[in-house]
Amino acid sequence: MKKFLSILAVFACFLLSCSQPDDGPISVYPDGMHDRGEGYVLKARIDSGRVVHLRKDTLKVELDSLWTLANCFLRELRFDESVDDTTLSLFPVVRLKMTDEDCATPPFHPETTLFLLPNDSWKNYREVRVYNTDGRLEDSIAMRSGKFLYDTLKIYLDSTFKDYYSLPRRTEGLPSVMRSVDSLKERTFYWRSLPSRCEYIIDTCETVADTAYPKNWSLRDTNLVPIRKECKDSTERYCLARDWVYDSTALGDVQTRLDTLWYTSWYLVLEIPKCGVINKANYGGMTPKTFFKATQEIFDPESDKECFSGIASDRSVMRLDSAVVMPDPDSILAIFDTASVGRDSVGDRVDDAKQK
Repeated sequence: MKKFLSILAVFACFLLSCSQPDDGPISVYPDGMHDRGEGYVLKARIDSGRVVHLRKDTLKVELDSLWTLANCFLRELRFDESVDDTTLSLFPVVRLKMTDEDCATPPFHPETTLFLLPNDSWKNYREVRVYNTDGRLEDSIAMRSGKFLYDTLKIYLDSTFKDYYSLPRRTEGLPSVMRSVDSLKERTFYWRSLPSRCEYIIDTCETVADTAYPKNWSLRDTNLVPIRKECKDSTERYCLARDWVYDSTALGDVQTRLDTLWYTSWYLVLEIPKCGVINKANYGGMTPKTFFKATQEIFDPESDKECFSGIASDRSVMRLDSAVVMPDPDSILAIFDTASVGRDSVGDRVDDAKQK
């Protein structure tokens, strides 16, 4: 009993030695919230990723990864503005409040969209930028005066678009879809032959040797390739797949098989108003022997002063696999002008004269 009381006394002394005069409940709020009452925003996007915003239209800013501790703690959400020459910068401000209300506490507040109404000062801006709470640039958009033009596309892609050796390849006229080669990478696979025999022959036929290369090759190991027999007449069957018996004790010598990876890109080339740009496009897949379908929104500037860029081109290029408008399309247009031309419709081939 004395031993137990001694241990208890030592433990009590230990607790007293760790205590402080200002000890109290542990705060559930992050550091500084009582003083500043601030949340934060990590991601933001303007006008759903469009390239140009018209000055006369309401500006839409989507905020994601918005932290407010709990959904009912948000008191105010707005932007601080900063102007540098013709650039308007937006910095989110998230104010929180204390409340006893019981509400959901997800990791982040639901995605929130703020709408900024146009005003007279917008005529002085040519770009709008939005930052997160840490001061990192999240998105930007050009601000111009003009109008948007809308159109729907339907372009046939013939079977030659899947033939790498025919690239670069494009469809006739404008708008046009083009596929070109970016780079090549050579790979080497190692394999050994695996002798096999048919356990149960279905048809008696004249046979020939067949190397049954696999559909998928491994770069990390030596691939085993069965050596079989098959009927010379393809309408007859020599052996069912499940009836082949392999002899792993009589493997052939290691051999190599070369393979080439082709890295390609798809582009959409459009005629546009002078100094205009593709603002947004929705499109389907790029599958040979089918129609490529798209809807497009093109910016038509009010005057030369409202040019989207310094390049006064009448053609614009969008990279389809990333939905990015090429800021300097000259190199792609040079390839486009020399590319071979495919069928302009099902069953109709463009003649050589048109290809030039």
